[in-house]
Amino acid sequence: MATTTRTRSSDPLLESVHTRRQAEARDQVATLTAVLDWAVANTADEVETAGLLDPMVEPALHLGGPGCPVIGEYAALDLALSLGMSTDGGLAYLGKALELRHRLPRLYARVVGLEVSLWKAFRVAEQTIALPPAGATHVDRVISPFLHTCSWAQVDRAVEAARAAYDPAEAERRRLVAAEGRHASVHLTDATTTGTVDVTATLDLADALDLETALREGAQVLADLGSTETLDVRRSQALGEVSLHQLTLDLDTTGASRGVTIYAHLTAEDTSAVLDNTLTPVLVEQIRQWCETAGTTVTLKPVIDLASDPTTTAYRPTETMREQVHLRDRTCVFPDCGRRKVDLDHIHPFDLGGPTSAHNLAMLCRRHHRAKTHGSWSYRMLEPGHYEWTSPTGATYLVDRRRRP
Repeated sequence: MATTTRTRSSDPLLESVHTRRQAEARDQVATLTAVLDWAVANTADEVETAGLLDPMVEPALHLGGPGCPVIGEYAALDLALSLGMSTDGGLAYLGKALELRHRLPRLYARVVGLEVSLWKAFRVAEQTIALPPAGATHVDRVISPFLHTCSWAQVDRAVEAARAAYDPAEAERRRLVAAEGRHASVHLTDATTTGTVDVTATLDLADALDLETALREGAQVLADLGSTETLDVRRSQALGEVSLHQLTLDLDTTGASRGVTIYAHLTAEDTSAVLDNTLTPVLVEQIRQWCETAGTTVTLKPVIDLASDPTTTAYRPTETMREQVHLRDRTCVFPDCGRRKVDLDHIHPFDLGGPTSAHNLAMLCRRHHRAKTHGSWSYRMLEPGHYEWTSPTGATYLVDRRRRP
């Protein structure tokens, strides 16, 4: 096993850096062991695990690989918040901690001994969770002695070799899935103030060649029409034309129109606004440019007062109420949750007399809706967009979605 030995530096500032890094590593290990101690106290036995299989009671969480303890979902939500993480982040941390402790014992020992960084060990654990027990043991044996020096490519090869040897059916399934890994992503939530957005894609080679031809020819057409923009800018504009004209690069815009609804909050004095579509700021000048683009249809809608409290006697909210709650909350209102695929929840249940009104409705993703309905989590609205959650253990969390001036 290769090791690196360090002697004391004559530079006190460097020694301070080294000392703090060691202290941080010890703190990370202390947090890890505290989480594992919590997991021991909250591990379900066989009878409890059978009960947790009913999602209407409390779903069983198999977070680590086969052989790791089973944890109840609603208890784990409190752990995630105690770690200062979102639900997804906390469950991911717990899963990697369980994998490391129960299926990668050699690597776990090196982490506890401060010989390997926790983040490196977690990256290995994240990959071995899907392996059968023998595969995880293989990776633990061949990687743990060398993790502090080997590359991630070597780790990946070790994991794939273990999968091929101990789970060939899964290896073949993954190969087929990888062949279908094409995608196109428009990163709207990362939109910049200047109104630009990154786009990433993995394409079939033939499609990529077609797109490259369209962008190259479209950029040239723009130049021929007198554009003085750089080639990169003209290629991006050509891609926009492809999108606008549904895969035909005809620069005559008389037959195309944009139908995107933008919720922009601004006054006459503002130079920028916040777009509810992406939750990002954008300059007013950019909005003006969008509205002046040929083929764009501009629709003015009445301003929605997010503090108002419209009601209906029906169980289902009206479309206006639904739109108001979505604009007010924007995402699931559980602490540190940012999911946009949500239910509208009656904070005080409708069948117990709770009204269908904007002040009794909030956005909850399906997981946190279940936690509130079946898992002893509760919350109340202090004022529109401001919520107080109480966990089954009595801890409270404030979630503030109120807009700031």
